[in-house]
Amino acid sequence: MMPRLLLIFFGLCSLCWGNDKGDDLFNSFSKQAEALVVKVPASDLIVLEDGRRVKLIGIQSAGVPPRKYVKFDDKGRVIEEPVEPTISLEEQALTYAQELLENKKVKLELDIDASDSRGHLYAYVYLPDGRMANAELLRMGFVKLKIIPPNIKHEDLLNTAYQEAKKEKRGLEGE
Repeated sequence: MMPRLLLIFFGLCSLCWGNDKGDDLFNSFSKQAEALVVKVPASDLIVLEDGRRVKLIGIQSAGVPPRKYVKFDDKGRVIEEPVEPTISLEEQALTYAQELLENKKVKLELDIDASDSRGHLYAYVYLPDGRMANAELLRMGFVKLKIIPPNIKHEDLLNTAYQEAKKEKRGLEGE
C-alpha cells in the first residue's frame, strides 16, 4: 500500500515540476505579471481589467480630493461659487496617478505579503517604460512613504524617491 502511495505522490510532483504552471506556483513572488489598468480611484490604488484592485506597496495616498458641494438658495436655485484658482494637492495627486497609470499595460511585482484582508493585491507597479509607479508618485511628493514589513524588497528605492521629494520640497513635502 505504501509504495503505491509514494508512486502516486511522485507522479503528481513530476507533473507540477515538469511544467511552467508548477514553477509559477512555487516562484510566484519572483515573477511579474502584465495587466491593463482601467481605473485609478486613488493615488495608491489601481483597478485592473479583470476587476482586481491593487494597492501600490510602500506608499499611502494623501487622501481623496475634497468634494465640491452645490449650494442652493431659498428658491432652489444653484448658488454660483467663485472658482478657486488653486487645485488641492489631493486632486493634483489623483490626476497625476491617473495620467501615469490609466489605460496602460503595467507589470505587477509581488512581495512577501501579496494581499490584504479586503482582497486587494499588494504590488510594485512598473510602467511600460520600466519606471516603478510607486517610486514616481513618491518622487513627485504626491503620496506618503509607508513601508510595512515584510514587504521591503524595494525599500531603498522608495526611500530614495521620498528623500528626493523632501529635498526638492515637492508635493506633500513642500507644504
